[in-house]
Amino acid sequence: MMRFKGALSGTILLAGDALAVAASYVLAYVIRSSVLTSVLPEAFPFMQITDKFYLLAIYLLVFAYEGLYTKRLVEWEEIRRCFRGMVVATAVVMMLPFVLRYVTLSRVIVLLAFLIGSAAVPAVRILLRRLLISLGLLRQPLVLIGSGEAAELFGRELGRHRSLGYFVSEHLHRDTSDEPIEVLLEKLPGKVGNVSLVVFSDSFDSGELKQVFRYAEQRFAEVLVIPNAALLRSQAVEMEPVGSLLVMKYRDNLLRPLNTVTKRALELIACALLLILFGPLFGLVALLVKFFSPGPVFFRQERIGRNRCLFQCLKFRTMHMDAEQRLQKLLESDAKVRTEWEKYARITGDPRVTRVGRILRRFSFDELPQLWNVLRGEMALVGPRPYMPSESGQIGDYFETIVRGRPGMTGLWQVSGRSTLPFQERLVLDEFYIRNWSLWMDFSISLRTVWVVLSGRGAY
Repeated sequence: MMRFKGALSGTILLAGDALAVAASYVLAYVIRSSVLTSVLPEAFPFMQITDKFYLLAIYLLVFAYEGLYTKRLVEWEEIRRCFRGMVVATAVVMMLPFVLRYVTLSRVIVLLAFLIGSAAVPAVRILLRRLLISLGLLRQPLVLIGSGEAAELFGRELGRHRSLGYFVSEHLHRDTSDEPIEVLLEKLPGKVGNVSLVVFSDSFDSGELKQVFRYAEQRFAEVLVIPNAALLRSQAVEMEPVGSLLVMKYRDNLLRPLNTVTKRALELIACALLLILFGPLFGLVALLVKFFSPGPVFFRQERIGRNRCLFQCLKFRTMHMDAEQRLQKLLESDAKVRTEWEKYARITGDPRVTRVGRILRRFSFDELPQLWNVLRGEMALVGPRPYMPSESGQIGDYFETIVRGRPGMTGLWQVSGRSTLPFQERLVLDEFYIRNWSLWMDFSISLRTVWVVLSGRGAY
């Protein structure tokens, strides 16, 4: 039954991809023949599109090579692979007229189809995948065995990425620390090829792990091994065979000079464009801040930068001048507020914030002056949260990793919940960002930031 569901789901996703690519070509033809006729020669007849339906096979084969029909991917990784697949398939299609002389194609239509398809294909896939999960066709039951910090981290990630379709059907762990492994194994279900077993390796010694694997290989078609919590946080890993051994290879992209230079160059270009775009807004916001609340327009606060260097982080002032006194008075008088402050480092309906300040925070306009920090090289457009020196004691073991990168105006923590995230989860996301940085991650975070800002989700 599970095999049938998997085949049906794959077929539906493949049909969705084919439909999205075909629709992209049709729409590209419409644009080419009706909108661009004034600047381009006469368009090709529509038959030149319909009689080349076999080109869809190129796109689908490239998508299959990207693992889009065999792997469970988080949505932004799926979008990345779709885009990469569209680039490769489009390049192949563009080369066909040179390789096969009898094939004639409008390069304008192919390029337009690429632009449309780069948005249409992932959008259709995400909608179909969510539909398939809701119908139960892509839901994958998991049996978890083991406990500890790795199990807690794994559970949180499952909750954060429901689009994977995984759900926990059973979680087994030792009732007592000295319980024999044989007793725990007896609790596992019988032969269930449609269920995946998740083993948390730090819950067992090497001898016990061998017993778990021997037992599982006869009953489960798929076994997922989760390393200990320290390795689990280091997500930038590849599996590489060395002879008969399977080696885990970790990489750090931010230690490669070319990557850091490229990131910095792109940020400077984007920063210059944003300053031009939001230049008029700066003057308007400055006037509103000054008019509705006495005091300076800008708020400067010391933050921890790259390699522990301190810098003055700029913002438009959103609080009253006696904000600290108001905060202390509120924390002393209300235990519930004090608990919220200790957990989230913010207060719902914060009385320290001015009327204009609430609007600025709602759309993150208060952070626009940080573009100056980016130009000065103190911050990045995308990076970890800029932590205050007073928070360094709470950061703990994450500190050494986080300060390897420049703090960002936005980051993974912001697009994952902003102020609604507990302090500890912000640290986990910031560490993940540093260990897994890529240009695609910066690009995806930037796009997600636009939606988060417009929706106001998680604003202070």
